[in-house]
Amino acid sequence: MKRRRISIIAAGGACALAVAASALAAGGSETSTVGASRLDDGKGLLAQAHITEQQAIAAALSATSGELNEVDLEQAGSSLVFNVDVGRSDVKVDASDGHVVRVDRDD
Repeated sequence: MKRRRISIIAAGGACALAVAASALAAGGSETSTVGASRLDDGKGLLAQAHITEQQAIAAALSATSGELNEVDLEQAGSSLVFNVDVGRSDVKVDASDGHVVRVDRDD
């Protein structure tokens, strides 16, 4: 009886390990895709931004939907903004606090 219990526990542990490894592998590939930089222009301005490129992308995706394209960091008047291309929209995200300044729809 004791050997059977140990076998069941070992088998359960092996299954749990396999599931955890699969989840880690799936999560790892997703993270590398999400974490990849799409910044095209304005890399020299990154030190002045108070939010990250990924935070700007998240803000832009909350304002509109579509395929994520390139991201630029640029001066817009006296403000520094991330210009995030999402689908057929250009989303301007304030680089100081992450709020969406404007959404311009491309025709």
